[in-house]
Amino acid sequence: MKKKLVITLFIILSAGIWVFFKYRSPSEEAAPGQVWVQTAVVKTSTLPLEAHAIGTLVARSVEITPELAGHVRNIYFQDGAFVSKDTPLIQLDDSVYKAKYESTKAQLAFSQNDFNRKTLLVKQGAVTRAAIDQADADLKEKTANAQENAVMVSKMRLNAPFDGVVGKSKVNLGDYVTTGQSIVTLTDTRHLRIEYSVPEKYLPSLKSGQEVKITTSTYPGKEFFGKVSFISPTINTENRSVFLYADVPNNTNELAPGMFVNVTHSLGTEEKVLMIPARSLVPILDGEQVYKVVNGKAYAATVLIGKRISDSVQVLQGLSPGDVVITDGQLKIKNGMPVQIKS
Repeated sequence: MKKKLVITLFIILSAGIWVFFKYRSPSEEAAPGQVWVQTAVVKTSTLPLEAHAIGTLVARSVEITPELAGHVRNIYFQDGAFVSKDTPLIQLDDSVYKAKYESTKAQLAFSQNDFNRKTLLVKQGAVTRAAIDQADADLKEKTANAQENAVMVSKMRLNAPFDGVVGKSKVNLGDYVTTGQSIVTLTDTRHLRIEYSVPEKYLPSLKSGQEVKITTSTYPGKEFFGKVSFISPTINTENRSVFLYADVPNNTNELAPGMFVNVTHSLGTEEKVLMIPARSLVPILDGEQVYKVVNGKAYAATVLIGKRISDSVQVLQGLSPGDVVITDGQLKIKNGMPVQIKS
């Protein structure tokens, strides 16, 4: 039993010695007083400019109301159904207006024949010019009356002004509705609008047609897109922000009016931006600093940082392109300490 234990310990010790010498040869050892570090070279890159906001989805919506009073004769829609533009929704009793229209059409036909007859007679000198003028005026009056009554008949049928979804009907068959009374709500759910505001500092970069990205907790990991279609010409004096909205297609009806969403507004790109790994930053009392490697030694440099993107951060002040900054091992060093860079 002891013999087996001794053999096992010997094998483990031999393996440990082999691993030690394989991955750490004398040539790789840091000189006395030096610390092993890993570094990155500061380079320029392109940074996307974005404005972030919380917005609300809204939809074009209208209350269908009659221009004339009357009794409801027919209801052509089902509550919550999708209807196309010009689809009939409500028919009011139009019997009185139809009768007036038929009467004016008959009068119009008589006036037209009278005008045609007098036009022929005036050429023969059988009637005076005043008579033809009177016939012409009478024809125009009867035409206008017929057109007016035709419009009145058409107004007794209420049609959808655009494609959309109707809400719950607010009337029943036989109800008497008055002018301007709300009958049903029509909402365009396939063409939504995201309304939001951004700080006034972004005003010079705002342009119509810019893309916006929309995310919502309702659909984790899914993105929706739209384009800016309105930018307010004035600044909100209460919070110094610019109001704008973007059109958002919603053909699949996944989004709904009233949703709160996260908005990322693309403002273009910023060229020649200095970026470094975020892990190279060392917090200090009045900000952030990094360690630069100069001639084999580490020197602290205070930096002013900007935007963070993933695991990188923008440097506004304190570094130049080509500088070498320590990304790992900086917590073990002090200003001016010699360092050895791992390959």
